[in-house]
Amino acid sequence: MRITQSMMTSTMMSGLQGNYKRLDKYQEQMMTQRRINRPSDDPVGVASALQYRSQITATTQFEQNADDADAWLKYGDTVLTEVTQIVQRLSELAVQGGTDTVPKDARENIAAEVEQLYQQLISLGNSQFKGKYIFNGERTDQKPFPDDPIATAYKLDDGEVRYQVGAGITVSVNTLGEQVFGAHGDPSGIFTVVDNLKKALLADDTAGIQNAIPALQKNLETTITAQAEMGGKQNRLEFTLSRLGDLNINYMDLQSKVEDADISKVIIDLKTSESIYQASLDTMARIIRPSLMDFLR
Repeated sequence: MRITQSMMTSTMMSGLQGNYKRLDKYQEQMMTQRRINRPSDDPVGVASALQYRSQITATTQFEQNADDADAWLKYGDTVLTEVTQIVQRLSELAVQGGTDTVPKDARENIAAEVEQLYQQLISLGNSQFKGKYIFNGERTDQKPFPDDPIATAYKLDDGEVRYQVGAGITVSVNTLGEQVFGAHGDPSGIFTVVDNLKKALLADDTAGIQNAIPALQKNLETTITAQAEMGGKQNRLEFTLSRLGDLNINYMDLQSKVEDADISKVIIDLKTSESIYQASLDTMARIIRPSLMDFLR
């Protein structure tokens, strides 16, 4: 078989193009610092990288959900702390007003403070987090308590507000209003107890005032129990956030191992490819000499 000049030129050009593509590949990896820049670079690696990216996206969303849930719980804990302080103050006033030696006008002054605390309890019962009422179950867009819960009937929702913080894992963040404040007409509910205390103070009813003391203590215990449950959920979320953070770091590390380039290796391959490409150009320049036909054109 006769080897012609055209065959030699075609073969060398094909080799030169291959060397240039290899050089271009390493130049691109050097610029992007990524081993995979298109699916054809590593089809199996691309599948793994997409899976890791999906896991990172999901875990990041779970982290955001857990952060929101934790913020809700912290706000709820602040509200319950204030409720506890008010009930403690009401207990002090009941003890103070329940003494037989306290004059009627002093009891009326105490009743005035009790009324202010009663109004503050209503305000706390209608607390909102990011525009959502926290004591009305799943009906977060509806105000749970009327301006006067004793005179106006109300019905609270008992649904749970849950945040998804993992695959198939949810956490409830709300405290039911009836658990803390009681249902409408409940004689042991905080609103009814405070209203009865105020009426007893105004009526100068020592026995009625003294009866409010154990009722307030029971409400205090109920509020503290609700706050303790909320604290347990916060502890759980702290562990969840820590675990999600570790998972994200792990997935990012795996993604990096699949997608990112080994820069030291890329530099060596790039320098080698540059040398090979330059040598190919030099070789072609020596082999492909101008012929007589080139001069006749």
